[in-house]
Amino acid sequence: MSATIAVISDLHFDQSGVPHPERRGDLADILFQRAVDRLNESIRPDVLLLPGDMVDQGGTSAARDCLKRLRSITDLIECPIIAIPGNHDGAPDVFYAIFDRPPLHLDVKGVRFVPFLDPEEPGWNARREPHDIARMANARVGFDGPIVAVQHVPLCPPGQSYRHFNYTNANDIIAAMRTHGYVLSVSGHYHPGMELVQAEGIGFVAAPALCERPFRFLEVTLGNSEVSVCEHALLCDETDGDPGDILLEPRA
Repeated sequence: MSATIAVISDLHFDQSGVPHPERRGDLADILFQRAVDRLNESIRPDVLLLPGDMVDQGGTSAARDCLKRLRSITDLIECPIIAIPGNHDGAPDVFYAIFDRPPLHLDVKGVRFVPFLDPEEPGWNARREPHDIARMANARVGFDGPIVAVQHVPLCPPGQSYRHFNYTNANDIIAAMRTHGYVLSVSGHYHPGMELVQAEGIGFVAAPALCERPFRFLEVTLGNSEVSVCEHALLCDETDGDPGDILLEPRA
């Protein structure tokens, strides 16, 4: 049996009108709605992961309104959801006043998903606290299926081809993953996305930013501890028109 995992990250929803040369956070709700439509109509995932940076200026009243708008769109999704705040989303308690706080772990189709809210480190990196490394072990107790770790900042074995953001204690986290039979790490944060890296039976992947052309998200298939990744783009032709116009056009 396989599980289909949708991953949508880094919407950076922002209606302040402050321009950003690369992001279309002003269109984030439209982009998110279109992605959800595609999930419901054709992909039909077993679970949706939202690994952070749903909004751009967390903590403001405007950001709370943006979070509420995005939450209303998630109510249309026909599968369980795990949403975790990123470094732009503000305090977790504010974020989880709007989104549902995930349990310590969530089991879907024989796969256990374990979410982590890790503190930020300089350079937009992160670290995992000792109690959460211990929780990685606890997630294995009484469960013999594959386990997936979900966090905002990309986790990758040091020395691999990906050399951008990482965990300051990545080696300790990955050692715990090996010991306790984790098969996949899913993140966001790095806007170009991190292609699937395989190391010692564990997959590491980071979803691209939905708010940047060509407005991408991931479909991850996990079956018999084997991982495959398919990237979907909402904007198929970047040569014509404004993305807002393209996304608002009726689809055939």
